[in-house]
Order: sequence, then structure tokens, then C-alpha cells
Amino acid sequence: MLVWVGSAEVPGLVPCSVGTEDTVVPLEESKRLAARFSNAEWLEHEAGHVFSQRSEDLRRLGEFLELRREQLLPEELASVEEVEADDRLSQEQKDEVEALASIFMEELTIFKPTCPVRLAVKVLHERASLRFFFPPLYPQVPCVCDLDSEDLGVQLRRRELLEAVEAAREPEGFPSVMAMVQEAQRWIEEHGVTIDQGLPSDGTAEEDEPAEAWWLCEDAQVDQELLTQAEKKAAELLPDGSSGSRSWARQCGAGAYGKPWRFTVGLVGKPSAGKSTLFNAATRCEKEAAMAPHPFTTIDPNVEPGWFAVPCPSVTLQCQDECEPEHGRADRGQRRFPLLVKDVAGLVPGAYLGYGRGNAFLNDLLDADSLVHVVDASGRSDAEGVDHGKAGKGHDPLKDVEWVRQEIHMWIFCNVRAKWHSVRKRAKFAPLQPLAAERLFGLFTGYHCSQQLVAQVYESTGHRIATLPQDVLNWSEFDLHLLVACFLRVRFPIVIALNKADTAEAQEHIVRAQAALGNAVAVSARSELWLLQQQRKGHLTYLEGGGPQSIAITEHAPEDVRDQVSQLRQKVLEVYGSTGVMEVLSRAVLQRSPVFCCPVSEFTTLQSLSSGGYSTKSKLVTMMMLRPLSTVEEVHAALKNEKLVRGDLVRAEMLHISTGQVSVLRREEVLKPEGAQAATFVLRILTNKKAK
Repeated sequence: MLVWVGSAEVPGLVPCSVGTEDTVVPLEESKRLAARFSNAEWLEHEAGHVFSQRSEDLRRLGEFLELRREQLLPEELASVEEVEADDRLSQEQKDEVEALASIFMEELTIFKPTCPVRLAVKVLHERASLRFFFPPLYPQVPCVCDLDSEDLGVQLRRRELLEAVEAAREPEGFPSVMAMVQEAQRWIEEHGVTIDQGLPSDGTAEEDEPAEAWWLCEDAQVDQELLTQAEKKAAELLPDGSSGSRSWARQCGAGAYGKPWRFTVGLVGKPSAGKSTLFNAATRCEKEAAMAPHPFTTIDPNVEPGWFAVPCPSVTLQCQDECEPEHGRADRGQRRFPLLVKDVAGLVPGAYLGYGRGNAFLNDLLDADSLVHVVDASGRSDAEGVDHGKAGKGHDPLKDVEWVRQEIHMWIFCNVRAKWHSVRKRAKFAPLQPLAAERLFGLFTGYHCSQQLVAQVYESTGHRIATLPQDVLNWSEFDLHLLVACFLRVRFPIVIALNKADTAEAQEHIVRAQAALGNAVAVSARSELWLLQQQRKGHLTYLEGGGPQSIAITEHAPEDVRDQVSQLRQKVLEVYGSTGVMEVLSRAVLQRSPVFCCPVSEFTTLQSLSSGGYSTKSKLVTMMMLRPLSTVEEVHAALKNEKLVRGDLVRAEMLHISTGQVSVLRREEVLKPEGAQAATFVLRILTNKKAK
């Protein structure tokens, strides 16, 4: 191991330990480097790339490095933008840093130089941080993690904490920082190594809590009536579809700013509601997810790319015949657009208490941007997911809608309630009251969102952050239920898929459920999957998302296929307008108010940009999706990330689809939809560099 500072000779170097079998640093390079130092001792051994383990040698090395810490590891801070601009870093490392910044915000510190990546995340306010170092090949190789703290309580249990953090590492090839930080926070809270150790010993903030206090109850003790009241109140405060003018979706999920939005939809529901069938139909999966009428057909989550439909500007611009969307067409003048679909194991009553797959299922949802709750609209399967056939037709699908949402609610509620005492202690002690809000909001960031989002949700319940320390001390169980219910509507908005619409029993349930719920879609996943399978066999052609006229039978189709198509049209397509698969996914995405951009080289030709900035011959081929309220500058960054443009932004122009007029946009200008239409824009972005 050798240390070299600058090019001048440095006195007092510790012994240079060099192995003749070193495959990391060639022997001759070590000798040349040692020559830069005066009085260097040369210790040669027959091993590989290791350093002398003699205590005296290690002590001298430590002293040497400590004296030159500022030269070797400067504490100058870097920004996420500087990390993104560093071409030496892998895209995986850039994405992880950007995701961490959106979640931890001011709790994250990034150091210069940006390569290799060095960052720190606070795990105990200002008193303890986890420091991370990314080797060039990370995440294919592990990152280095250390604990930095001046707190005596943390230092005394340093080894235990780091052992817990190391055990939380994700497998090689996957980012680990988020999991390791969350484990550190959980361990600190669980073992009482908190800021509360600094409270006075006169009992100011340590007075005994009443034994009957609602926050001291067991997980199974939840007041269902209060929960129901809170859900109704949350629906009034934040009705479905109310997020259009908000920035909710900018501050949660797995995506990042300045890049295309890789949207993820999570499929939830009780076992055997048809989630895996819907998954296979939505993703056109060659290797289909397991399907069977019994619980837990799916154990590990299935994740595959799927498709939803988005309005195509070529319809209004009257150039459909010359437009060739890169992902293909959908019915009614729409175009297909990709997303990720995640099918997780079926949920059973009491999952939040550990029944079924319990929290393992719930944790699988954390990277979802929206949820599709798949309900068995036939009423044949019971709450446990056992299909009783026609004998089970008396089960009410609306009850499934209620308890599945409540399971997710209680998962979050019980996690927060278990740590409510830590919020109260900060609120009671005057010097720590400013930390009460940070503590409360921090209890929600593990669900992949920022503290800023939680603060906005908190204020939407009618409370003020300025008076939070005083307010939370008087909170009842209802107040926390209301906060969780509002958070759930913002973080995990749900669309209901009333599946098995092709069954005789379903129609009555579907009419009643749509009247009661509003945001519910009749779905026949089995019909959609069958159509795709027959299209693969060449028996028919099918335009996804279409009605009775979207199917064309080929002349070679067998008679049984013709009969099945006739029944499918009669039972599903003529009644509901489509199989509902593409519609339910589209609703799940569009309720998040994304921004769609078609970049073109010229408005007169509408020719799209392709990789490298070249124009395509077809019109409006390329489309990107970004988070709501994206700015022109973020569009440019996303185009640059996809290598559709090069250089710095010089000028941005927008073609108004409805009028045909062109306007110049400022770089900080926010892209908002015109009227009630989806936010679809045709833009011309000019930079100071031409295509290669």
C-alpha cells in the first residue's frame, strides 16, 4: 500500500509493503512511486496486494493519512448536477445519487471530486452519518460504508450498528445505499441510540405516558371506525384526480428529474383475483406468470415492461398517415407507450400483521408510482382468494376494495404509530421542538418520497407546520389516521380493475361498483390475453384497447376461434367498449398528470429527433414522458440524457397543437396542459452543438 501526495518528496513515509504476486499494482509501478518519497522503507513479501499488519506500521500509516486528510479527501461539497455531468461515472451510479438526493434532500451530502463518488447520509440528525464510497465498478462490486459520529452513545455501539448495516446490503448488481441507511435508522430507533439521550434527567421529556395511550397499543389494536372516518375525510380533502395542479408525483417513486419518467404500476389484490392474468396480458410476456385459481400463485414479484395508451398529437395536427409512433399505435388515434408492470403476491386480510406474505408483499410496492387494485368482479372468490365457482357468487367485490386499501393503510399507520413516542419527546422538549417536524416527516420517507411531500400532505390535513410541536401532543388516533389516509392517496393512488368482466355474474357488480367508486374500470384480462395469443398464432389481428371493430379474423382461423371471437365481442367488447386492460393502465399513469413531449427538428416537417440528434423521415416518431410541472430546462436535460440533443440549451419553441401557432419558451417555464387535455407538447429544442 503506497500513499503519494503531489510530486514533491514527502519525508516520513511509512514502510512500503509490496507483494511480488500483486496483480493489482505492478511491482515496477510501486518502485517508481516509492522513489518519489524520501527515506521510504521497502518491504517485499511473496503475497498479493496487502499491507503490513504490524501494529506499528498501521499506526504510522494512520498518522500519515490523518495529517494529510484535507489534501487526500477534501470536504468541498458537490451537487447532483456535477455528478450527472461527470462522464467517468456509470449511469447506475448517477441514477442512485439522483434518487438519494430526491429522497433525503438536505440529509445528503456529496463531496468533491465527484469521481469516485463519496457521499454521506445523516442517520441521527447532525450527530451521526453513514459515509459511502463507490468503487468504479459499483454496484457490481460492494460500496464502502463507514460511520461518522461524535455522539458517545453511537460510538459505544459502533460495531453493532455497522454489522446491522452491512447485513442490509442488497445483492451485487443492485444499489445498496437506501437499504443500508434505512437499516441504520431502524437500528438506532430500535436500540434507543437517539437524540433523546441528550435530554435533561429531571423528567422534562421523560414523564410516564398513560398506559392506555393510543400510540402504545399493539398492531392488532386499530379503531376501524376512526380509520373509516379518516378515509372519508381524506377523500374530501384530496379527491381522485386532484393532483393535476400539485407536484405530488415529482417528489416520490423511483424516478428522477431531468430524465424520462420510467413509470411503474403495481398490481395489488387478494389471491386469484386475476393479477397474474392481467400482468401477462399487459406485458405480452412470452414466459407467462403463473396463473391458477388458488392463493399465492405468485410468490416473488413479476416485473416486465408493459404498455398504456396516450393521445397522439398527430390526430389534431392531421398527419396520422405520416406518423409512425416508435412503440406502435393503439385504438382511437392513440399511441402505445411503455411502462413497468409489477405483479406481487396476493394480499390477504391481516397482511400488515404478517399473515400471508405480510410485509414482504407490502415492501414490494415501494417503487410503484401508482397501484391497480385487481378485484374479482364475479364475486366467486372469498376474501382468502379461494375460487368457489358459481357457488361463491354471493361475495361482494366492494368489500374487497375496502379491506385491501385498509391493509396498506394499516401497514403505514402501525409503522408510524410504533415510533410516535419519538415525535412526542421532541415536541415536549423546547430546544428540540424544531426537530419534531423532521422526525415526523422522516417516518414516511422510507416509502420512497421526500420530506417536502410529507410536509405538503401534513398541511393538506388542515394543520400548520409552525405549530406542529404543540399540535402533535394533542393528536388523537384519528389525526394520525387522517395523515396516513391523505399520504396514501398522494403516494399510492389507486385505480380499481373490476376483473372477470366476461363472467355472467360480473355485470351487476360492475355497474354498482362503478357508481360507488368512480375510478373503476371493467376488465377482462382473460379475453385480452386470449386475443394476443391468437394474434401470435396468426388467427386474427387485434388493435389493443379497441372495441368490436378492432378484431379482424384471418381466413385461416379455425371455427372454434371464430366462435370465441363472436362471444367475446358480445359479452365484453360491445358491453364495455374494450377488454379494459390498456384503459386501466392508462388511467393509472394519467392520474399522475405526466408531461409528454414530442421533440422535432422543424415544425414545418414535424420530423422527430433520433439518437445523436438526427431527424427521422417520419413525423412525430419520438415521445418522452416526464414528471408533472417539468420545466423546459428539464426537457432539455432529458433529451440530452437520451442522446437526442447535444450541448447547452440556446432556445426552446413550442407548437400549440390546437392553433398551430409557435411560441418561444423560457428555460424555467413550466409545461402545463392546455385546457382539460393531456399534457402533450410538440417542442423544438435548439442547442449550441450539432449532431455528431
